[in-house]
Amino acid sequence: MTEPSNRSHEGEGASASAEKHKTLNRVVVGLDTHSVAREALSLAVRLAASVDARLKGIFVEDENLLSLCGLPFAREISLSGEVRQIEHGRMLRDMRAQAETARRVLQRVASEAHVDWSFDIARGRPLTSLATFASSGDTLVLRAPEGTAGEIGRAVRSATHEVRADVLLVARGVGVGALFAGAASRMDRPAAAARMARPIAAVDDGSSIGQICSGFAEALAARAGLPFYRLPIVGRDMAEIAAAARRANAGLIVINAERLGSDEDAARLSAAAGCPLLLLGAGRDLQGASINPEDLKKETGR
Repeated sequence: MTEPSNRSHEGEGASASAEKHKTLNRVVVGLDTHSVAREALSLAVRLAASVDARLKGIFVEDENLLSLCGLPFAREISLSGEVRQIEHGRMLRDMRAQAETARRVLQRVASEAHVDWSFDIARGRPLTSLATFASSGDTLVLRAPEGTAGEIGRAVRSATHEVRADVLLVARGVGVGALFAGAASRMDRPAAAARMARPIAAVDDGSSIGQICSGFAEALAARAGLPFYRLPIVGRDMAEIAAAARRANAGLIVINAERLGSDEDAARLSAAAGCPLLLLGAGRDLQGASINPEDLKKETGR
């Protein structure tokens, strides 16, 4: 359930005009005050800056936590060790204070990266609610926390198959430090940065879906100033894909969501390959790609 519109915020003073961004796709990311969400925000803002997209941050008030307030046996322990009943009003105030902190962090990092941004508050289940804010062609950034493989899988399926958005997924334990982060260093020290850069790899089995995947990944690599690598793999063997990505030292795997066998395959593949995974939404075609193939010709001169 989305909260009223007066709880939405638009970024001011960003580098690009709102009119320009009407035709650009967005990078959507969930926000809270935990380190996992801050890692996801860091990745999202770097991606948005690399492809000149708008950034949308969502803070979800967890309806499960709020429901605890109605249980007579529910208690909380304060930092001082005091045991007290959970009060709905106090929990809601705490959540809204966290939301304001998250908004300020979003404003700061987006402004530093010169990225236009917006912010919304919703109420529901933190992961599954995020897909409702994405549209076809948007990219939803998910950083998988501990113990939520099933929920991550459902969120990925909802976004890629129902909303037909793309999902940039980072499994737990997978680092994101260098991905999309080297634009400035490549300008200052291009040779050194090129040696350090890990390629964007596309899973391509030679089918039309595989070709679309490769075209998208190559365009993204050109826009982000990163190497591109094609993984010619037939079938849905996640272990084979992960092994090939590791041999290529891939920093990101691009794969069509149709290639997944189960809802949990995405997180498993990211964990096994040791890098983030960009899943292209089901039913994507070249005309619907959020990075148009014409951009590739402009960037590479081909």
